[in-house]
Amino acid sequence: MPRILLFFLLLLQSWGYSQKEFNLVKSSENIIVLDGFISSEEKKNSLVFPIDFEQEPGDNIPTKLESEVYVTYTDTFIYFGIKAYGNPQNIRGQVKPRDQAEYENEDMIFLRFDPFGDSRVNYILGSNAFGSQVDIRAKNGTSDSDSFDNGYNAVFETKSSIVEDGYILEFKIPINSLPYPPGKNQRWNFNVSRVFTLDGTFYRSQSQPYDRSDPCWVCQVTDKLIMNDIVYKGKTELLPYISSNISGQRQTNNTNPIEYGKINGNVGIGLNYDFSPSSSIEATINPDFSQIEADETQIDINSSYALDYPELRPFFNKGMDLLRFMDRGFYSRTINSPSFSSKFVNLGKNSGTILLNAIDEVSPYLVGGEDKSYFGDGSVSYVNAFRHQRLINEGSKYGMFTTSRYFKEGGYGNLIGIDGLFTFNKIWRFQFEFSKSFNKEPVANWIESDETFLDKTVKLDGEKFKGSASYIRLSRNTEHWNTNIFYKGISPGFRADVGFVPRINRRLLSIYQGYEALYDKKYLKEFSTSLRGDVNYNYDNKLKTKNFDFNISIKTFGKTEIGYVYEYNLIRNYLNVDFKNYGKSGFGINGFPTENLTFAFEGTIGKEIAFNEEVPKIGREENIYLSISYKVGNNISLSSSINYSKLEDLETYESFYDGYISRLSFRYQFNNDLSLRLVSEYNEFNDTFLFQPLLKWNPNPSTIFYIGGIQNSINDFNLDPEDFNPFRINRSQFFIKFQYLIGI
Repeated sequence: MPRILLFFLLLLQSWGYSQKEFNLVKSSENIIVLDGFISSEEKKNSLVFPIDFEQEPGDNIPTKLESEVYVTYTDTFIYFGIKAYGNPQNIRGQVKPRDQAEYENEDMIFLRFDPFGDSRVNYILGSNAFGSQVDIRAKNGTSDSDSFDNGYNAVFETKSSIVEDGYILEFKIPINSLPYPPGKNQRWNFNVSRVFTLDGTFYRSQSQPYDRSDPCWVCQVTDKLIMNDIVYKGKTELLPYISSNISGQRQTNNTNPIEYGKINGNVGIGLNYDFSPSSSIEATINPDFSQIEADETQIDINSSYALDYPELRPFFNKGMDLLRFMDRGFYSRTINSPSFSSKFVNLGKNSGTILLNAIDEVSPYLVGGEDKSYFGDGSVSYVNAFRHQRLINEGSKYGMFTTSRYFKEGGYGNLIGIDGLFTFNKIWRFQFEFSKSFNKEPVANWIESDETFLDKTVKLDGEKFKGSASYIRLSRNTEHWNTNIFYKGISPGFRADVGFVPRINRRLLSIYQGYEALYDKKYLKEFSTSLRGDVNYNYDNKLKTKNFDFNISIKTFGKTEIGYVYEYNLIRNYLNVDFKNYGKSGFGINGFPTENLTFAFEGTIGKEIAFNEEVPKIGREENIYLSISYKVGNNISLSSSINYSKLEDLETYESFYDGYISRLSFRYQFNNDLSLRLVSEYNEFNDTFLFQPLLKWNPNPSTIFYIGGIQNSINDFNLDPEDFNPFRINRSQFFIKFQYLIGI
């Protein structure tokens, strides 16, 4: 009874604010101690409010589990202490590395900040009940890929504890870890949300109401966090590193030892200097941009285009939302191995600017095509990217951008463009992006091909050409209905040498209509369905594709999602051959039936083109993907997956390809910072086996120590079964790296 009374008192207190303004009282820094408990001293000057509005599955109804938020600040940081009530036996989560928490299967708290109060960007800092951090940057866009950046990182501290009536989570956030307007007196937009699972149902609650009919998700962070007389503490950070590796290969047969080469060592340093709370410059000399953990292998045996991978490198963090475009006009992983790179970022009132430069020692070179793309590795190039953006209001903005790449062998790629987003009557949004490219190829042997486009050759022989790209999206989004009309036009001569545009010579019109609804029923939690149709012509007005796809999905008990998709091609022209009236069906099911178990299954069956055959033809396709993850206690995670794909001739039943990739991963998380991970992967398509042990210490996004290796068994699986040994290694590499963030 006393807790219920407190809840209603807190509710009345929060409603008592005009637009819910939280005028904080400053505390002394020495009374804030992160220990997983909210002390009486920490409560003394804290303003307290509840997380009281249920967003899902209910629509702004009282939340099922109570939460108390205590917030105060000091000269240099903000403190949040959250008491999340509930049965501790039902708390979902595990001690995990940064950014590995499962949003829909763990008890978590999220803090959302909009320091400029103009809805350009939300900085989302979160943690699960075990103190494992996540951070996301969300900007105002018309698609998830354009809006959400899961690779964003911020420096902050968390500490948690499980108590008899729930859990306690503390946040200590340096004010200068987020960009904000200059001045001692700050008014930030913010809110706090909590997610949890209760009796198999996923719940999301927030400290302010949420309007489901408003498609601008970032515009709905409107509570005011008022902090007066803060002390600006400028940041100067050094990021030195040292790394070393050694590689070897078995030269003749499996009985000879591996011959290792010389030990390779490398050193480098990064510098970050903040001119103000909203502007900074970064520079790196000989940075190590290598991936720590191997990307999960994608099946590309029937892909006629290059594949892309997510960006995980720390340099491409601050301000990089300004270089996110509708269709990869800038793609940071084209900056592959720079000897030097620098970046200037300035976020002013109603504006944002970024300037990036690099000297890349190994330059990827992508030639997009109408039906396939061509890829090669080049040598030294000089890279530049610039973007300036202006905000009109919280739902509208415009800007201009340019990128360039100059190759040491000669040749260049320049791109210039404009873009904008305009919102009308809240539910209507219009987004556009127009760009022009001007290119001259280097004379090089990076790509070997006798094919042509326009009157040019694909091989790099110094030809000049130019092109254009246009992207236009008109969308109307309400609580239940989503309408989207999208046009993409990419001319035959277009290239983005600092981007990722593998498909050109296309004028695509796509129309999408979707419906979704949330329910609070025992067996029905969410229902959605959609229909999309595409028509694609090339610039000679030749019909390339005409197709549609239908989707339907439901979420039911145990947070299980079941979906079906049917894709049908009325016509697809590939390499000047028309393939007509073929389709395929896909079925998927994924969920979190228990606290410890996560699974996902996807299956596809139907007809598809054998794209990489000398004479392409239609075949019968079967794809199966299955992954299972299981948590053992608070520290051990096991996951396995298998990705199977087959395409066979309709007449002879012979396989164009038939194989799978299996992966097994084990992780022991000693604490939030230190982990041991073992990964093994077998790829039947090319008869390779990979084993990667990795010990990693990662106390913040920039400081890291790791030691590990990659062991490969190449073409070793065609031996007699009795002689089979997956641990017979043909290639071996060991590596070590230490990188430490030093604040000055």
